[in-house]
Amino acid sequence: MHLAFEGEVLLPAPSWVSYKPQSIIAKNNHHWIQTSAENNWFPKAEEIEKIILKKPDKKYLLFLNSPNNPSGQVCKNLKEISLVIKKYNILVLSDEIYSELTFDENYISIFEHCTDNVIISNGLSKWCGAGGWRLGYFIIPKEKIELLKSMKVLASETFSAVSSPIQFAAISAFNANHEQYILKSKKILKAVGEYVYRNLSSNNIIMNKPMGGFYLLPEFLNKKFDSSSILCDEILTNLNIALLPGSDFGFDQKKMIVRLSFTDFDGDKFMKNISEKTDISDELIKLYAPKVVEGVDKLKSWVEN
Repeated sequence: MHLAFEGEVLLPAPSWVSYKPQSIIAKNNHHWIQTSAENNWFPKAEEIEKIILKKPDKKYLLFLNSPNNPSGQVCKNLKEISLVIKKYNILVLSDEIYSELTFDENYISIFEHCTDNVIISNGLSKWCGAGGWRLGYFIIPKEKIELLKSMKVLASETFSAVSSPIQFAAISAFNANHEQYILKSKKILKAVGEYVYRNLSSNNIIMNKPMGGFYLLPEFLNKKFDSSSILCDEILTNLNIALLPGSDFGFDQKKMIVRLSFTDFDGDKFMKNISEKTDISDELIKLYAPKVVEGVDKLKSWVEN
């Protein structure tokens, strides 16, 4: 899609690490939109408009990823953003790969506010727990038919088909009813995410409560390094905990912000030992997600020293 689009790319900071290099490969200019924890790490409408007004004659493509990787947050100001989208007729890629893992039951897409301008991307890898099985899809409005044609041409010259094993897995994924599986997945992820949030949040570490997916975005207030990359190296070396630096996602490297993924546990074992009605206590998390608990304890001790 980057290659089919010709114009300016708007990336909220934080954004998934691939968006920026993809825009560079496609020779499109990219613009970072700084965000804040108070707004769930999503851009405000006036910040988007401010960039557009600098070059109003250009075409714009805004990326929105909700629930977000790396923050685990859901965008709550979609209606406000949609007014700017319609006002300037800009294109939006709504990356909804984590939508099935939203902890709130009522997931809302920006498509509901401005149907003609929004392309939705989704796939199987997240809700199926099948990372690396890259079968995705686009939902493109009829008004963007020319863009769809260009994307088909580009795709046909890049790859011929999804591999057979992934196609067979997808048939099972789409044909069967996975409602109970998804409900239990969300229940576990929410419980584990909130455990990490409750036990790490302090005067030394601040973060937003998780709203979907399996990520948190802690900021270390009492640790000063030259960059968030060095901070992550220090934690990996001394605590054997792998985190990703916030600078990879568009933040200033001086901000001690990192991405924390809380999925280092046997999900199949956890799922088999609970029901949809199980109240997931801290004791169950300690039993079925011991590495996550250990990691939290290590980080908590480290920041207090």
